[in-house]
Amino acid sequence: VVGPATGGLNPDLPVRGPLSDALRSIGEMPGKSRFGNAFIFAFAGHDTTGLTLSWLIFELAQNKQIQRRLQREVDDFYEMLNGRDMAYDDLKSLKFMTKCIMETLRLWVIVPNGTFREIEFDDYIKGPSGENVKIPKGTLCQITNYCRHRDPKLWGEDVDVFNPDRDWKDNEIWHNEGFRAYNPQSERFSPFTFTPRDCIGKNFAQMEMRAILCNVVKDYSFELSDAAAAYDPSNFLGINYGTMGPQDLTLPEKVKTDGPFPERVQVGLRVRPVRRQK
Repeated sequence: VVGPATGGLNPDLPVRGPLSDALRSIGEMPGKSRFGNAFIFAFAGHDTTGLTLSWLIFELAQNKQIQRRLQREVDDFYEMLNGRDMAYDDLKSLKFMTKCIMETLRLWVIVPNGTFREIEFDDYIKGPSGENVKIPKGTLCQITNYCRHRDPKLWGEDVDVFNPDRDWKDNEIWHNEGFRAYNPQSERFSPFTFTPRDCIGKNFAQMEMRAILCNVVKDYSFELSDAAAAYDPSNFLGINYGTMGPQDLTLPEKVKTDGPFPERVQVGLRVRPVRRQK
């Protein structure tokens, strides 16, 4: 896999492309580095994307009005496709789904500790009273996501409420701009950290979440299972229990008897899938 992808560095290999040409301009990349980069692209984001979707489905199960609104948008989306496969440029029409995903990334941020940086030169930031505070070169800084994403001074008194219709700033909403990378970020919101050293898979994650949600929401509704009553979401600290160490989900009786499913299956959060009646 890694060898053919660097075909531009070796004319005898079958694959050539702009990435290979760019790599050639900076010299030979060691095989270990090529393998590491390929591994990151293929596997690094599956658990973070899965956990984000788990929390979004959990919120949909708690908020039936939001769930129905999202389902109507997805139904209209498939009607627009008229039987053809969805394409990247179609995703821009999913306006409400985008808001739901962004609100999930705000409320249940997957990287709560944010980003760590070493200051390259002396700089100044505004203190709590507006005064200039010097940050010397070499200072190690951390910009936490969890605290900023749940600060009522930045988001309003409903900061702990799942509200996709909140007042989003333009640069906080993902824009489908073809294959041009877009990082939703602001002073109060940075689920993929900040450019230029932001998440390498952010656009792939945005596409993947929409494709999965469309295929799931069009056929299923979600409701909380009895086990959900024992779960306290306020204990959330961003630790990836949902996909790395999944919890139990109880299946409805009809699903248990109609298919080869175990009585309990392992998934991220305690919700019950119910096939939609259209």
